Amino acid sequence: MDASAASRLARRLRLKDLDALLTVIEAGSMARAAQRLALTQPAVSKAMAEMEATLGVPLLERDARGVRATAFGEAMAERARAMLDELGQAERDIAHIADPLAGEVRIGTTEPMTFTVAEAIRRLAAERPRVAFDIAIADTGTLMEDLRARRLDVVVTRAGAGEAAEDIAAEWLYRVPLVVVADRANPLVRRRGLRLADLAGEPWTLSPPGTFLGRLVSAAFAREGLAVPRAAVVSVSIVMRLSLIAGGPWLSVLPRNLLHHPTSAGFLRALDATVEDPAGAIAALTLRRRYMPGPVRAFLDVLRQTAPRMPGVAPMG
Repeated sequence: MDASAASRLARRLRLKDLDALLTVIEAGSMARAAQRLALTQPAVSKAMAEMEATLGVPLLERDARGVRATAFGEAMAERARAMLDELGQAERDIAHIADPLAGEVRIGTTEPMTFTVAEAIRRLAAERPRVAFDIAIADTGTLMEDLRARRLDVVVTRAGAGEAAEDIAAEWLYRVPLVVVADRANPLVRRRGLRLADLAGEPWTLSPPGTFLGRLVSAAFAREGLAVPRAAVVSVSIVMRLSLIAGGPWLSVLPRNLLHHPTSAGFLRALDATVEDPAGAIAALTLRRRYMPGPVRAFLDVLRQTAPRMPGVAPMG
């Protein structure tokens, strides 16, 4: 599409209608979307019909279950999210120009990386006390969805080659091996030369098999020709698993830096058992071709200085 055609389309499409399209797709219903938008259902239906007429393609499919996006609708929604996100970024830029020491950074991270993220925040907050931080803690898969939906500015997590996709920029920070962990009073802590096969009959608490960490654990056992041991407790929450390990017989597989985390350093110990993890490293992940406001760039600057110095980590390379 040339510049003149894009200009004509810009004059015919309204930003509020693009916002309405995203709301309809998310709600899966014209009625629910109208409620969220504080509009009447006929007004929302008319806006969608006018947009389809302007573009000359159907954006939505309607059936007894509600409304869902067509392939055309999904393509338009992806661009609409980017346009609305750019407007939001512009608002943040203006606020930053008006007050260079203020702004907002939306960070997603997993529980093992909270210590690293917190240290970077502490340092940046000392330099820019009016910067606000919105932190989302979740599994890697959920965080990547939020990054792609532009609800987050940066994700700090363990990533393999599969996460460094075409639309994702990965700045590799450090390596942190996976270790089998137990409470310090567990007799297995004193044993040497353990193999994963020696631990198969122990009580385990592990990540769900479909999560990023769960897949890494499965691969580690598979490399030794073993099935993943039956976990009596499966939870995406590392805090839940650490709570079970503390004072109990449970084992888990977690990143080594948790041995130094303030909440677990007092009781958590690594067993002398090798967990092969050749691909994993910790990265700061951002969307390619997405402008980063000043406070986000400042956070990344502090993070790349802070992260490699954290206890329990190994340098890249």
